[in-house]
Amino acid sequence: MFVAGLSMYGALLLLPLYYQQVRGASPLTAGLLLVPQGVGALLPRTVAGRLTDRIGPRPVVLAGMALAALGTVPFALAGRHTSEVLLCAALVVRGAGLTAATIAVMVGAFTGLTPAQVPHASSATRILQQVGGSFGTAVLTVILELQLTGAGRGTGLVTAFDRTFWWAIGFTVAGALPALLLRRPPRPEEAARRK
Repeated sequence: MFVAGLSMYGALLLLPLYYQQVRGASPLTAGLLLVPQGVGALLPRTVAGRLTDRIGPRPVVLAGMALAALGTVPFALAGRHTSEVLLCAALVVRGAGLTAATIAVMVGAFTGLTPAQVPHASSATRILQQVGGSFGTAVLTVILELQLTGAGRGTGLVTAFDRTFWWAIGFTVAGALPALLLRRPPRPEEAARRK
């Protein structure tokens, strides 16, 4: 959960900063430009849960992380005049990937727990996810700052954001590695046979 939070939510700070500092948007406009990510986050909610129940969390998390990374690539390649439509579409894809991965990770975290263990696991998973997201935000902020001022030879604003978004993509790809350890929960008939 920590790695998922770090890899997926760390870049959320970069997006409004990109719109404000590179594209010159006001804070309100930057917030409105992020609406497509919220719309994308709504799209896979039901499907991700059903798919996770049917095929297990691993493929859903991996697909979600791939979508989140894919949705971040246009920002790593963007300049001051990149199409708003392209960036909005990328945010829809990114939002869908974040939601699918989060739902599947949560299902994986609760697999095999008794009802009495669920409240403790719920608290633990949320704490790990929040701390991971905060850590990812801090790391990407430091990377952005180093890109702007590192070693006395600061890069341009657009290049600094592009490079930092590439780091965010790298963290998302690295975050997919622990997802390979997720197991598919046994089906009810399999669990009954084991008893």
